[in-house]
Amino acid sequence: MKKRALILQWVLLCGFVVACTTDNEPVADGQSPRNGYATGKVTDTEGNPVKGVEVVIDNTMFHASYSLGNTDANGNYEIQLPKVGTFMASAQIVKQYNGRRYELDLDPDVYEAFSIDGAVRNFRWKLSGERPEGEGYYGATIGLNKGLYSSIYDEENIEFTLTPVGNLIDGTKGKTLKMKSGEPYSKNYGNLVDIPLGRYEVTAYYKGEGGEGPLKLRNHFSDDEYEHKLVIDFEPDTMWGRNSFFISYME
Repeated sequence: MKKRALILQWVLLCGFVVACTTDNEPVADGQSPRNGYATGKVTDTEGNPVKGVEVVIDNTMFHASYSLGNTDANGNYEIQLPKVGTFMASAQIVKQYNGRRYELDLDPDVYEAFSIDGAVRNFRWKLSGERPEGEGYYGATIGLNKGLYSSIYDEENIEFTLTPVGNLIDGTKGKTLKMKSGEPYSKNYGNLVDIPLGRYEVTAYYKGEGGEGPLKLRNHFSDDEYEHKLVIDFEPDTMWGRNSFFISYME
């Protein structure tokens, strides 16, 4: 009887250990979650730590309730959580580039809510790529518009060439891009999307139902003359979205 009791006790103890050690909370960058804290590291596009980045811990249970923290010289942060709530972490990097101020969202290694038990959330600066949960792209966008007197209606057959002018916003050397609009009726139709943010010289070449040849371009919101080459800087914030530029084209 005593032996049976010991065996039962051992089974219950094993079950308790398994239950206690089964944890879906991710452990990132060698860190473990700390009870009552959000911790993590922020790195740039090259994987180097970034100092002074603001991390926001939003309390999803209470409106306009959040906690803030900044990364140290090693890119690490530690933010104490309120006693009640569930939380989402986000971070932005702020950069001055070609006379404009850009606020750029950073990419989390884990995109999900967490509790007061704490969590590790690391962030990395990405110039391009899809955002979590299909919420668009980290890269910039060019909106395309047919010029008033243009006869081109199949803009998906226009190929745009984007040549970097100087370094990109993160200081790295960009590369020449060949891009087209999304297909008709797709969510990216009429746009060139996910462009690493920088200054570009843009040219366009049409090959479609209306013939073939180079096109002329201009800033859609200007009265400038159309030109075969257009140098663009993305606008940090517009009523149509962030980090965007709008081009008109014609033959």
